[in-house]
Amino acid sequence: MSPAGRRPGTSGTREAILEAGRAEFAAAGYAATSIRAVARRAGVDPALVYHYFTGKPGLFVACIGLPADPRAVQQAAVGHGPPDGARIVERFLAQWEEGQAEPGRSFVTLTQAVSASPEVARAIREFLTERVWANRARGGEEASMRTAALVSSQLLGLAWTRYVVRMEPLASMPRADVAALAGPTIDRYIEGVKLQQDADPSQVRQP
Repeated sequence: MSPAGRRPGTSGTREAILEAGRAEFAAAGYAATSIRAVARRAGVDPALVYHYFTGKPGLFVACIGLPADPRAVQQAAVGHGPPDGARIVERFLAQWEEGQAEPGRSFVTLTQAVSASPEVARAIREFLTERVWANRARGGEEASMRTAALVSSQLLGLAWTRYVVRMEPLASMPRADVAALAGPTIDRYIEGVKLQQDADPSQVRQP
């Protein structure tokens, strides 16, 4: 028997951690949830949570059913050069399609969960703020955060139209073609905040 009544690493441990994680994220949101709280609810040692999920972001991705960590998708989209709208669109859509038995199904499932539960929506918003939006906002500047929200609205709108509404020709159009068409809009959003920062030095955080 494991000490202090904690569950050992059995075949059901991962599922127990997932169940506890979903409950904690729904109750406290993403930001306030801790690995220790999830482990306590699951009756396991916190080390097992890290063993199965590497950390809180990995646990949340698994609990929500995201195909990948959005930060990894963001890094793949942005690369080492300047942001490119077409590449951002292509990588965003690719996460819902590549390696999926039914392309877009995980996005549909996610939207259903968000629509049915304000708690899930709050947790996802906090997660994206930490993993994606704040990561690109250079210290949380208002203009950058606004651009992040605009880019997100464009990407989510494309996914909604392609996977949920399945409006043609967008639903069956090759991903590269969608990226080529929608990419310039993303570029305009990004270039807009850059121009604003260039015109107003106070918007740029000093080192």
